[in-house]
Amino acid sequence: MKNYKVRLFGKEIFGEHVLPFNTEPTQEQIEDMVALLIERGEMKLEPDKGFHSRDRWTLTYEEVTEEKEKELVLGTWI
Repeated sequence: MKNYKVRLFGKEIFGEHVLPFNTEPTQEQIEDMVALLIERGEMKLEPDKGFHSRDRWTLTYEEVTEEKEKELVLGTWI
């Protein structure tokens, strides 16, 4: 299972959430999941008067990977 961090911003709002998927998601799957999360109130949208566009939404996503701590194995950090 892969986790994806999704960010939605524009029209003076900002929200982000981590979504789990079993396979590489399509754009449509991401959009549908974000719409469902907003409808359920699970993705919190906050006011954002930053530099984002005032007339459209932007939706981005990226795979989240866990960073492993380095270990000392036989005198070498890996």
